[in-house]
Amino acid sequence: MPTERVKVYEEKKKAMPLWYWLLPLLLLLAILAYYFTRHHDEPVATTQEPVVTAPVTPPNLDAIHFDTASAVLTPAAQATLTQAAAAMKQQPNLHLRVEGFTDSTGNPEHNDALSQQRTAAVEKFLVGQGIPQSRLTGAGFGQVKPVAPNSTESGKADNRRVELFQQQ
Repeated sequence: MPTERVKVYEEKKKAMPLWYWLLPLLLLLAILAYYFTRHHDEPVATTQEPVVTAPVTPPNLDAIHFDTASAVLTPAAQATLTQAAAAMKQQPNLHLRVEGFTDSTGNPEHNDALSQQRTAAVEKFLVGQGIPQSRLTGAGFGQVKPVAPNSTESGKADNRRVELFQQQ
C-alpha cells in the first residue's frame, strides 16, 4: 500500500495544467510592460541650465605708447584698444583703470596735464567703441612712475605710455 500512495501523488503532480504557470508569468509580463512604458506618457519638465562661458579677460595689453608731447593715439595703440574693447564687450562686468604717464621732458605741471590728456584719449576711443564710460576709471600721473630711465631716448619712449588695469 505505501507504494500506491506514491504513485497517486506522482500522477497528480504530472496532471497539473500548464495554464497554472502561464497565468502568473503573463501577469508578471503585463506589470513589467506597464512599468517600463508609463514614463513615456508623462510630460517631462525640463529646465534649461544657463550656458556657462569661461570668463573673458582683456588680452595681454602692452602699454599704449605716444610720441613726445602728444596725446594722439597711434595706429598700433588703436589696434590694441580695439582688442581691449572687444574683450570688454564679451564680459560686461569687466572694468578698466586707465593710467597715463609721461617722460621727464618738460615741467611737471605740463606733464601732469599731458598724462591726463593721454588718459582721456584712451577713454574716448574705448567709449567710441561702445564701452560705457562708467566702466572706465582714469588718472594721469605725469612723470612720477617711470618704467625706464629717462636718461635715454628709448627709456623716454617707454615712459610715454598709458597702461590698462583690470579693476575688481
